[in-house]
Amino acid sequence: MALRLAVAISVFIAVLSIAETASAQFVSRAEITQRDQLIANQEALLNTYRCQFDVDTDVVPGGCVDGSPAQPPAEPQPFTGTPNFAELARRDQLIANQEALLNTYRCQFNIDTSIVPGGCSGGPIPDQPARPTPPADGVELSPAEVYALVSPSIALIETSSKLGSGFLIEGGYIVTNHHVVWPDDKAWVVFPDGTELRDVPVLGSDFMADLAVLGPVDVPFQPLRVAADDDLPLGSDLFLVGYPSEPELFPQPTITQGILSRLRQWTTYNLTVLQSDAAIARGQSGGALLNSQGVVVGISTWRFSEAGFSLSTSAADDALIVERLINSYTPPEEGTDRRAPRKFGDFEHKVRGTQGVDSPAFTFNAAAGTKVTIQISGRSDGAIIVSDPVKTLASQNGNTTGAEETTFEVLRSGKHFVRILSRSDGEFSFDLTSTIRLHPYTDEFDGTTLLAEGDSEVFYGLFDYPFDSDWFKISLEEGEVIEINTDSVLADTTITVRNRETGETVMSDDTNPRTGLGFSVNAQLRFTAPEAGDYAIHVDERTGQRGNGYALTVERVQQ
Repeated sequence: MALRLAVAISVFIAVLSIAETASAQFVSRAEITQRDQLIANQEALLNTYRCQFDVDTDVVPGGCVDGSPAQPPAEPQPFTGTPNFAELARRDQLIANQEALLNTYRCQFNIDTSIVPGGCSGGPIPDQPARPTPPADGVELSPAEVYALVSPSIALIETSSKLGSGFLIEGGYIVTNHHVVWPDDKAWVVFPDGTELRDVPVLGSDFMADLAVLGPVDVPFQPLRVAADDDLPLGSDLFLVGYPSEPELFPQPTITQGILSRLRQWTTYNLTVLQSDAAIARGQSGGALLNSQGVVVGISTWRFSEAGFSLSTSAADDALIVERLINSYTPPEEGTDRRAPRKFGDFEHKVRGTQGVDSPAFTFNAAAGTKVTIQISGRSDGAIIVSDPVKTLASQNGNTTGAEETTFEVLRSGKHFVRILSRSDGEFSFDLTSTIRLHPYTDEFDGTTLLAEGDSEVFYGLFDYPFDSDWFKISLEEGEVIEINTDSVLADTTITVRNRETGETVMSDDTNPRTGLGFSVNAQLRFTAPEAGDYAIHVDERTGQRGNGYALTVERVQQ
C-alpha cells in the first residue's frame, strides 16, 4: 500500500510539473521524454490496481500472479520523432485519461482517495478530466489546438476486411464511410486513449453518399461539432484527421493541413463536395475534415487524381442523411442477428440460368484457415469464382464441359461470395456441391425493368461483391436510340447492351466521359436497337471493388 501511495503521489507531482512546462513557447525533446515516463508510471500503477482488485485484468501485459502484475513495468521507448505541439497534446490527453481511470479505481476501491481532486463524491466515480474548450465563434485555432480539441473523438474502425476512420457525434453515434464497413454489420472501434469497443453495430448506411452510422456507444469523449452549412470561402484552412495506412492496433490519429481548393456540386445525388489539397490515403476514409475552429465541415471519402487531393462530402448535407439513418433504424428482435439468414444454408444446390444474363451467387461465413472445396457439374462450360471482401481466392475454369472443382483456404474471417458462371451460349444447369454450407444470394437490382414509363430514368445501384455485374431489362423498338450513363466516384464501370434473344452485344469503350463527379471512372454508351425486342443492360465493376454505389441514367434520344 505504501509503495502504491508513493507512486501515486509522484505521479500527481509530475502532472503539476508538466502543466507548468506546457506553457513554454517551444516543445523540447525533454518535455516529450518526461511525459512518456509519466505515461509509463501511470500505466504501471493502473496495472497494480487491476491485479490487486481483480478488475480489467485482461489488459495487463502477461496477466496477474498472486494479485500483482506478472511482468515488470515496461520502460518507455526513446522518442525519435520531431518534438511538436501535436505530440505534446496527444500525450497530455492520454495522461489526463489515465489519471481519470486511476481516480475511478481509487474511489471504487477506497484506496489513496486523499489525492483524488475534489474527493470521491458519493463514493465511486470522480469528476471527468477537463476537456479542451471549443473556441468562441470567430476564434481560430492553431493546428496543434485543432488536433488537441478533436483527436480524442476520432475513432479507428476495423471490419473483417478494411480499416477506416470515423468520428463521434451527439448521441454516441459514430459516422464513417459505407465502403469502410460493407458488407459487415458490426465493427471493432478504438479511440486514441485505448478505449476498445468490439462488435459495435452498423446502424444504417447510404451507399450513394458513402455514409454509415455505427453505435450508439457510451464513451466519455466530446462529440464533435458539425457545420450547419457550406459557407466557406475558397482558400480557407482545412485539417484532415484520421488514420491513413495505419499498421498499429492502438494508434493515434494523424493530422494533415490544406486549403479549400474548390466546392463541387454532385447533382446526381444532390451533394456538395469539398475538394482540398490536404493529403489523403487509404485508412483515412471516414475521417473528419475540419475548419480552423475544429468544426467538422466534411467527411473524408475519396482521393481525387494522382496528386492525392481529397474529396469530402459536405458535413451539412451528410447531417441530413445521418439523421435519416438514425431515425429509420429498427432494432432487431431480441435473440436474432440482424441481416443474418434465417436458415443455415445447404451443401448442395441446383444452379440454373442463361449465359450472359445470370451469374448465380452464394455467400458463406468462415474463419481464417478453413479449407473449402466447391464443385459444379453439368453439360455447359462452367466457372467458379470465390472472393472475400478484399481479393479473389479461387477462379476455376479448367474444363470445357463436365465438372469444375476448386479447393482453397480462407484468408480472412468473415463473409465470402461464390459466383457460378457459364461460358456456353444459352441456358445452363449445374449441380453444385460444397464442403461448407452456402446461402443463395439474391441481388435485388438484377432484372429491374427500365423505362417502363417515361423517356428518362435514374437508378441507384450497388456492387455487392468483387467484379459484381448488375443487369436491367429494357424493351426497344427497331431504330430506337437510348443514351446510357453511369456516375460513380469509387466504382470503375463499363456498360454492355445485350440482345436477350440473339446474344449480340455492344460495349462502352474506356474513354471515361467528362460527366458527373466521378468522370474518371464513369461510362457512357449510345445504343441504337437493330431490331425490336427485349434487351439487357449490364453495368460491370472492372477493378474488383465492392460496396460502391453508382447512378445509372437511361434516356430515350428523340430523333
